Amino acid sequence: MPLDFDERLSRLRSRRMDDNNTVLMSAGYGEAYEKRTANKATKYALGSMQEVDPRSTQISHEEAEKVERNLSEGLRDEHLYPEFKLQGSVPLNVHIRGASDVDLLVMEGRCLRVSPCVSSLKSYVDFSGNVKDTVLDLRRKSEIVLDRRFWGATVDKTPAKSIALSDGGFRRKVDVVPANWLDSADYQRSLDEASRGVEIVNKYTLEHIENYPFRYIAEIEAKAGLTNDGARMGIRLAKNLKNDSDADIELSSYDIGSLIYHCPSHYITHQVARDLMVLSGVERWLDELSKDRSTAIALMTPDKTRRILDEDAKWTGLLRLANDVTDLAKAVEKELVGPYYFDHSDRETIRKHLNENAIPLAPEFVGSRF
Repeated sequence: MPLDFDERLSRLRSRRMDDNNTVLMSAGYGEAYEKRTANKATKYALGSMQEVDPRSTQISHEEAEKVERNLSEGLRDEHLYPEFKLQGSVPLNVHIRGASDVDLLVMEGRCLRVSPCVSSLKSYVDFSGNVKDTVLDLRRKSEIVLDRRFWGATVDKTPAKSIALSDGGFRRKVDVVPANWLDSADYQRSLDEASRGVEIVNKYTLEHIENYPFRYIAEIEAKAGLTNDGARMGIRLAKNLKNDSDADIELSSYDIGSLIYHCPSHYITHQVARDLMVLSGVERWLDELSKDRSTAIALMTPDKTRRILDEDAKWTGLLRLANDVTDLAKAVEKELVGPYYFDHSDRETIRKHLNENAIPLAPEFVGSRF
């Protein structure tokens, strides 16, 4: 069954919209990807790779800063020393929604756990309290401060690992995640902030969950640097395809980013006006993985804490995502070669056509409507 790109383009536009971005909401405003081609499958592919409007991303950061400022003042009144960090898709600029949620970590600066390390470059004063209890106390006091500071907003305290802020003047949903620092042996030896971990407490099960969000961010940023931002484009593409798929794809945004991280850099290196090279590279990489299960299931997350495909459902998700990317590549290639190209293209020919075609950065005809 052919893909309905009218429906997909409608979903893509809706996902990228932001009621708080006045320029984006202006009548007649069209994003850059919409003006580059009249071909629907190609337009969908370009839009799926393009970053959301920078002003929308800036609003997400502003809302996180608003929460950080108010929470910092309130917790200092409680004689705490909070430290804040963003995690997730927004600081990486791989989010696909105009109005993306923001994850804001808050740590009590004096509360940390230290991994054993023989050659540490840091010295520590032993923390006298119970780390888990301190995180739960930080959460309790954060809830009080947020209730008081944002009395007109919804402060949802039910999530196991976070406090969710929305409504009441918030232009974004902000998830505040109380945690403690975890100074790994790698961090102590290098003092590289990316190697510093955090631990989050599930308030219902009291499980202490180890996480290295800054290593993940640093590794994806490095990959983006090697690929002229092609890695970010590939991650957004795969996330949008997952969102619009008719199949149930059991891969998280973190999993998708991790899979693209391992893609050979020359597959997805972006060149000016040759965005379709990234589509070709992602299709090639996921196709290779789908035919080599042993290699696929051995891949580790960028922070090296677990295997990416650590459940059977994720392997199935990879197969479905690979199929969706191939279907898109075929549809785009069909538009590129035109209706009078009657030869059946194999995978290599499809990739060749995608790699060789440039899509102008501006409409060919000034004043044309697409």
